[in-house]
Amino acid sequence: MADAPTPVPEPPAPRRSSGLLRRWLALWTILAVVSVAASFLLSPGLSARQVPELTPDDLGKPYPAKSLSGFKASRDFDVLDEAHTQARRDEARAGVRPVFDYDPNVEPRVKHAVREAFLVMQEAVVSHLKAKGAPADALAPRRGPAKEDAELASLLKDERRRFETHLTAPDDEDFDALALGRFSPELEQAVVALVELAYRARIVASRDELSRIDANGITVRLVGGSTEYDMATQAPAVMDLREAQTELDRWASVPGNLLPESSALTRRAVLRLAKRQVRANLTVNIAETEARRKAAYEAVKPAVISIKKGQRIIGDGELVTETHLLMVRSLRSQLSQLDLLQVQVGGAGLVALLVGGVWAFFQAALRRFRPNKRDALFMGLVAMSLLGLLHSWMLLGDLIHDRSPLLPIEAFQYGFPVAAGAMLVRFVLSEESALYFAVVFSSLAGILLGSSLGFMLFAFVTSLVAAWTVARAKDRAGILQAGAVTGTVGLFLVVFSSLAAGKGLAPETWMGGLFALASAAVAAPMLVLTLTPVVEAVFGYASDLKLLELANLNHPALKELVLQAPGTYHHSIIMGSLVEAAAEAIRANPLLARSCAYYHDIGKGRNPAYFGENQKGENAHDQLAPAMSAMIIKRHVSEGLEMARQYKLPRRVADAIPQHHGTRAVGYFLHKAQKELEGRPEAPPLDEAAYHYPGPKPQFREAALVMIADAVEAASRSMPDPTEEKLTALVQKLINLVFSEGQLDDCDLTLRDLHLITQSFVRTLEGIYHVRPAYPAGAVGGGKAPVNEVVKPLAVVGPGRVAK
Repeated sequence: MADAPTPVPEPPAPRRSSGLLRRWLALWTILAVVSVAASFLLSPGLSARQVPELTPDDLGKPYPAKSLSGFKASRDFDVLDEAHTQARRDEARAGVRPVFDYDPNVEPRVKHAVREAFLVMQEAVVSHLKAKGAPADALAPRRGPAKEDAELASLLKDERRRFETHLTAPDDEDFDALALGRFSPELEQAVVALVELAYRARIVASRDELSRIDANGITVRLVGGSTEYDMATQAPAVMDLREAQTELDRWASVPGNLLPESSALTRRAVLRLAKRQVRANLTVNIAETEARRKAAYEAVKPAVISIKKGQRIIGDGELVTETHLLMVRSLRSQLSQLDLLQVQVGGAGLVALLVGGVWAFFQAALRRFRPNKRDALFMGLVAMSLLGLLHSWMLLGDLIHDRSPLLPIEAFQYGFPVAAGAMLVRFVLSEESALYFAVVFSSLAGILLGSSLGFMLFAFVTSLVAAWTVARAKDRAGILQAGAVTGTVGLFLVVFSSLAAGKGLAPETWMGGLFALASAAVAAPMLVLTLTPVVEAVFGYASDLKLLELANLNHPALKELVLQAPGTYHHSIIMGSLVEAAAEAIRANPLLARSCAYYHDIGKGRNPAYFGENQKGENAHDQLAPAMSAMIIKRHVSEGLEMARQYKLPRRVADAIPQHHGTRAVGYFLHKAQKELEGRPEAPPLDEAAYHYPGPKPQFREAALVMIADAVEAASRSMPDPTEEKLTALVQKLINLVFSEGQLDDCDLTLRDLHLITQSFVRTLEGIYHVRPAYPAGAVGGGKAPVNEVVKPLAVVGPGRVAK
């Protein structure tokens, strides 16, 4: 027996790890189910309507009536309009002007060449005449042949090669005519004048280049620079060489324009020489033009027809057009089975990341956000149910809108009681859970309505207001009042959103605001009042309405307790006052704390005589072994849970029955058993596990309050002089003892909370066990006692209690 194991076994660790594993598996399962379900609602999947089959044979025929509103898109998608795209690209290509390179130096070079050529011949003439002693006007053109002219003509022929190095060679006849005129400055100026006349317009080389110019004009680039400009092409802005030469012929044919005093032979020679020198100064750049047209062609973005989710593609009886065929064909190609699978997987992944990411952040940032798997399942069911209802509601709104276009579709969106979910969650859970639900559900609702940021903001704000106002509702009127406040906020949200969007206060705005007011003020409270009893029955939650019913002292369980165990009943009522005030101090749920205190010891009603507060002189444990007494004491927990099921107490209230003892020891009988073993070395070691409650430790703050209040109320009863200092020391001592035993490890109580609990308990105990003044003997019993005798105040200390 000496090698016997230690009395307090340690198997809780594996059980705790296995329980944690089951919890995480349950949470991951709930997350997967919610994500998949939401993906079917948020994206086109198996629930989406089939895309109609339209063929070219259906063109011009009415679309058959298959629904009340025709065929509508089940998702956002874009349709590529190839015909329109090609037309726009061709238009862009055609809009690019031809690029021509303009050389403004061509004309100066031609004129310079003319002057240089004539200068060569003029110098030869002057040299010859000076050698002959000719007069000063020797360069003047001759009217007829002369002897000396023959010599000069021979000389000029010898210089012809030098002349032609500067200009395009003239005909022999034209050269002789110019030589006859001695290449005089007058002839030179006539040729230059004709060149200037030709270059009044831009000149291209051929008619083929001219045909490349369209009605939009051309783009002219200066050769040798980066400057370019657009130029109109009306005549005579641009002409080819043939047209330029024709223009010179026309001008020269006018009498008096060209050398009126010269012979026809000379005028013809000058004209023909000038025409030969004209060259193109504007050249088409085919490579640059094609490059620019290609860039313009490729720069045109594809023409896309954007279809929004819920937009009607074709109505019943509407004639089928090419656009309808294009949209239906595109939608069918995008909604192939592989695409549907991808959309579903992507939607489920997005929902999972949203739900899981916000959950992880809330658990890390908010210490009071500790929902269990039941809470997660409840919030998931509420979210999916509301999303399904919203989906159906918008389908109904589409049908009504098609029949009555005066009712805007936005009004139907605001007419859905989107705040009912957060209101219901806050009514049965905590404000942190309601905030989490509001963030997740408003995001999913916005995605459901075509990624509407405005509706997501509306859902989020109204959900927050609904959760905040319903937290203070203690009755049905309070819930209706919370709905009225939420509806008013929703009305202002719609109005301000319309003003911010620049839509003004149109009739559609007021209609949407009235729908928002009616949905939050009427529909949301009605949903909460209707669903609360169902939620309480299915999930075992205790709303404030249910807790108010439990706090009524006429409850059958409390009536049975006051008849069977009046001492326990009185103890529970005092504890109710203690924990209610303390719960208000630490911002816990006062109603839940008081209800847990009222019912925490209902199991003692089965065997009331074994508990000290119900004993009257005789102690039933005097004839029992300590182990048997400890078993009887601990059994009131299991019997209390049985009675909780019998009276259908909410799960949180029932959980407080085992948790308010935690894993603490039945101290009185443990100490008694240890005393009995003293001096008996041959006795087996004491199994201390038999003297400890099975637990679990308090899992929520209200249960921890009941545990502390249970110890404090029992100890304070036996205090003869309950002053403030003594009560404070007692409460602090007991709280420190509970804390040191690790009983508060699993609940969310901080050191500041424990300090507030101490102050609250002391204030309440002072009010219960206050010291009364001593009464003179004559003031008691109608003055029959001697006047000088003083009657001590009645002791408030009850009968001795068995330590728990």
